[in-house]
Amino acid sequence: MKKDRSAFVSLVSVGVLGAVLAALAVFAPALVSAFIEHFDRPERIYLPIVVTFYAILPFAAGVLICLWKLLGNILAGEVFLPQNVRLLRSISFLLFFATIIFAVAGYFYMPFYLLGVCAAFMVLIVRVVKNCFAAAVELKEENDLTV
Repeated sequence: MKKDRSAFVSLVSVGVLGAVLAALAVFAPALVSAFIEHFDRPERIYLPIVVTFYAILPFAAGVLICLWKLLGNILAGEVFLPQNVRLLRSISFLLFFATIIFAVAGYFYMPFYLLGVCAAFMVLIVRVVKNCFAAAVELKEENDLTV
């Protein structure tokens, strides 16, 4: 089915992003050095960028793990489950903590403020989707009791 193919492509994408995240965890210092070498005072922003990346890393990994489990449930035909609502709630909290880190890091390197706004926007989107899933789970449970 087309929806299964889409969920599978999403699952593969999560796996690829997980591999990219792992590679970035290893090569981040070298990549940041290469990125900032053209700045006026690269030594001033190197540490904030690297520290922010490693502070965000566990939250990004957590989001990918939650997405992996969520997509696995969807591929198994288990869509409207309380577990999926919990996974979406976890994703929103992980993104919220990333937003806070970006907001603090923006003091040292202003582009992080933009990433913080993007993360905050994603929190909002995920919370709306979570609320939709929660309502659907509630309806499903009521229907299961009725039948």
